[in-house]
Amino acid sequence: MRRHRITEENVESALLHPEYFEPLIEGRFNAWLNISERFLRVTYKEESDHFLIITAVMKKRGWR
Repeated sequence: MRRHRITEENVESALLHPEYFEPLIEGRFNAWLNISERFLRVTYKEESDHFLIITAVMKKRGWR
């Protein structure tokens, strides 16, 4: 996350209030959030009592 300048607050915001949400395979999900003309994509899996973050990256393009 440090490499892409993503804060924990950005990830938390994407998980709690995504602008776009897409289910993936094996119980994974993508949560998208627009931040300063870039798009944060957080891939995660819901566990019984927490979220397991798999990746968090900034993208030039958003969801399709």
